Amino acid sequence: MLNTVSQARLRRDLNNVMSQVDSLLTTLGEEGNNSLQSLRERAYSAASSAKDKLASINDTVTEGTKQAVKVTDDYVHENPWRSIGIGAAAGLLIGFLAARR
Repeated sequence: MLNTVSQARLRRDLNNVMSQVDSLLTTLGEEGNNSLQSLRERAYSAASSAKDKLASINDTVTEGTKQAVKVTDDYVHENPWRSIGIGAAAGLLIGFLAARR
């Protein structure tokens, strides 16, 4: 059996090891939280940037669509019979293509 001095030394060494493990786990936990926080910040930043870009693209597409609608409306008002002919031709073409299938 172990004598009292050996038991005391073993307890002391075991306590030192447990203290070091506890310190290591605490450090890993803190660094893990820092890494997690950094990852969250980067993900938020990327999502925010993507949202801004999508809003910009949406604005550009919306403005382009509004311009196309205005140009088309002006053309139709200036050339009503030509517009009717173009619409009829497009309808016939679509009907012909749909009937072939």
